[in-house]
Amino acid sequence: MKVDKTVTMWSGQQEIVMDTLNKTGRYVVKKSYVEDKYKETAWIFREAYQYLAQCAKELIPKPADAESPIWNYKYAHHIYGSEGMYYLELGIPKEKLIIFDTRKWNRILNLNYVGKSEQEEEEFQKWIEKRGIRDNLDIFSTSFYPIEKQEIKKSWSNLLEVPVEDDEYIQGMTWELKKEWIQKIEKAQAL
Repeated sequence: MKVDKTVTMWSGQQEIVMDTLNKTGRYVVKKSYVEDKYKETAWIFREAYQYLAQCAKELIPKPADAESPIWNYKYAHHIYGSEGMYYLELGIPKEKLIIFDTRKWNRILNLNYVGKSEQEEEEFQKWIEKRGIRDNLDIFSTSFYPIEKQEIKKSWSNLLEVPVEDDEYIQGMTWELKKEWIQKIEKAQAL
């Protein structure tokens, strides 16, 4: 019996990525792409991406030229698409993929506490509100809350330690895309 050593995931990519894949057979993300895309809010993404990148280096091999993750989803409808976007169905080798809960990742992107349960998250929120903190951005954009910032960042380990309970919310990351992983390509249509 053949054991499948790949995981089927979807990734949304722009034409420039497709051109690179066609020319070189692989694509990696540079940090400058993130800076250019998110402009004045890039510092928030940098905080979250640096955390995940540090953890990911210990779990899957990181090519020397890869600087930022490439996002993949169990289902194509989770891709934030636009006209001209390419939806790639990929067969990613298991050893090149990290899987996590997209809801927990979104909490990290919003610089929030990630609990093992919703109740734990609610308790943390009440704790910081009692301390007079109304917005988590204040915790990260000022130096007034080092303890709270440390607690939030420590909680982010739950992203990779707590299993995804619902397949609908499976998201993944790889350090690279390889042309050979592409199983199907769909081009987004105008809305």
